[in-house]
Amino acid sequence: MFHGLDDNDTDNNETYVVFKGSSMRKIPNPRRLISGLFPILRWSRSYDVGQAAGDLIAGITIALTLIPQSMAYASLAGFEPQYGLYASFIGGFVYALMGTCPQVNIGPSALLSLLTFTYTNGTNADFAVLLCLMAGIVQLVAGFAQLGFLVEFVSLPVVSGFTSAAALTIASAQIKGLLGLKFSADTFMDTWKNLFKHIGQTRMPDTLLSLSCCIVLMGLRWVSRTSTDYKGKVTPGLPTPQPPAFETIVGNRTYTAGQMLSHLGTGLIIVPMIGILSNVAIAKAFAKGKTLDATQEIVALGFCSVISSFFRSMPVNGSFSRSAVSEASGVRTPGAGLYTGVIVILTLVLLTPYFYFIPRAALASVIVCAVLNMVDIAILKRLWKTSRPDLIPLLGCFVCCLGLGIEVGLICGVGFDAILLLYYQSRPPLDVKYVNDGILPPHYAIRPVGGLSFAGAERVRSKLLALKRPKEIPVIRITTIDSLTVLPDNNMTVNGTALTNDVEASAVRPAEVLIIYCDSLYRLDYTFSQSLKMLVIDWRRSGRVIFCNVKPAVKEQLSHVLQDAIYCDTEQLRTCLASTINELHNTSDTAL
Repeated sequence: MFHGLDDNDTDNNETYVVFKGSSMRKIPNPRRLISGLFPILRWSRSYDVGQAAGDLIAGITIALTLIPQSMAYASLAGFEPQYGLYASFIGGFVYALMGTCPQVNIGPSALLSLLTFTYTNGTNADFAVLLCLMAGIVQLVAGFAQLGFLVEFVSLPVVSGFTSAAALTIASAQIKGLLGLKFSADTFMDTWKNLFKHIGQTRMPDTLLSLSCCIVLMGLRWVSRTSTDYKGKVTPGLPTPQPPAFETIVGNRTYTAGQMLSHLGTGLIIVPMIGILSNVAIAKAFAKGKTLDATQEIVALGFCSVISSFFRSMPVNGSFSRSAVSEASGVRTPGAGLYTGVIVILTLVLLTPYFYFIPRAALASVIVCAVLNMVDIAILKRLWKTSRPDLIPLLGCFVCCLGLGIEVGLICGVGFDAILLLYYQSRPPLDVKYVNDGILPPHYAIRPVGGLSFAGAERVRSKLLALKRPKEIPVIRITTIDSLTVLPDNNMTVNGTALTNDVEASAVRPAEVLIIYCDSLYRLDYTFSQSLKMLVIDWRRSGRVIFCNVKPAVKEQLSHVLQDAIYCDTEQLRTCLASTINELHNTSDTAL
């Protein structure tokens, strides 16, 4: 699972344990496992002054970005600003030990803060801390069980639609802060409904300050002279390390551990999944063509979340904006997170009293400017030119996120993706050739294009059975059909020329043998195996089916459903085809 030592490492040895019989199990060197789990053991060997200087500059720059961001994201999640700072230092330390991408910085993000608000609204910080712990546990399970491949089932269009909708939802939620309004809203539509309802209560000082901060994104000298709503006191000092609370009191109600988990609901899956998606996406974006160990990234994020939860942290993950700052600052290794963490700790200890004078409008401006770049409009043009069907899950996810909530919208987006995937799987293209070249007896040659699964089993079987019916064979004024392709829309092309419904049917007798070339088939599911069995049985009434170039694994699967199937390779094809046709004719003569 973990790729540890370099290829030229002399200690990269393997140990073998022999069991009964001839089976043998390979056990990696423990040093390789440890080095894979802690990549710092690799890159620290060549760590020099130049790399340290680059990491120091990047670490300081990231900290200057992270500190105001983290407080703003804590406010977005509905908690006091210190919880954003609590989430900003442990992740850097842990990722420096276990991470593989220098540009990734673990901390609070706009997306996870919005999700945290969604699942903890109306509660207290104990719910957010518990959510951070549970998200980390889910991520660790996914990493160690090597379930990272499941993330690949969420397509980029769905991620884009989800991210864009989340960005608009986040920005809309901050408009009340930009205008100095105070109201509560749960969804995108509720936010705008309440915004127009309270628009008459707009505070001009806050509005002017918001516009200024959106342009400059730094506090102006005249802020202290403007009548604004300040954020208020920020609790100083470091949090005391302790396990997350599994029992808490909200108002007059006491929540047990089970009730807290029940309240978090689908957030226990959605939050860690979004964290994994964004972290792997960031690491891939900055990998620059290098191989990325996605499993290690998931494990690193899981440990960051679990350990951070013991320091009163809200859920954490990487951030595209901080990664871009890190790249521009010349980061060299994941060790930059160490410097960032130290600066955040110093900030918590020494500077928190001064955060009282940070206006809410300024924090809202930070969030709005950070998330607007998350809206990806350019992808619409790219998809229109390259893959228009992918617009369905993108727009479906986007609309559902805005109308139904981002967590429901994401599930809908995955559902649209699944429907589109099943649609393509149920209509696999088949390369069908009618061979009559004078060298081999007339026959149909079938080459599956891509994989075959249960979704397309019946459709493929019906297409191949149709070849036996004379009325399905078009009159073609050529001796050899080099390429007869059956497309998903029921049309056919002969030598690249499309056949229309105007082609007359012929009473020519179809070929008696169907050859299925299995070069590209590496496995068959049970449903498709049964479908092939029925196909062979149907063809045996007046013909035969030959399986050519079958992989051993596929042959073993077929042997359980077809005891007397005909197999051959390319070299044996002519002999096998001739003998099969002779046997078929002899059988027909005997029957007569």
